[in-house]
Amino acid sequence: MSHSALQAFLSSAAADGQLRQKLQAAAGVDDIVELASSHGHAFSKATLLKAHAAAISSAPDHKLEAINSWGDALMEAFGASDKD
Repeated sequence: MSHSALQAFLSSAAADGQLRQKLQAAAGVDDIVELASSHGHAFSKATLLKAHAAAISSAPDHKLEAINSWGDALMEAFGASDKD
């Protein structure tokens, strides 16, 4: 249940359009943890939330305003967004 597993999952999502779409469609944190697990990346909800909070805290407002889903929020927070 590590931060490295989270990073590996997000890297996979950045490289795989279908996985990225599933991530962007996630309704919440539990869905993301389950999706990651189904792709071989095990991390806890707590790991996800802590890493996300740390990463998103320094994001500029215009980036935050463009976020429409948990998946978008994660991709943006960890630099794996397909949006600019």
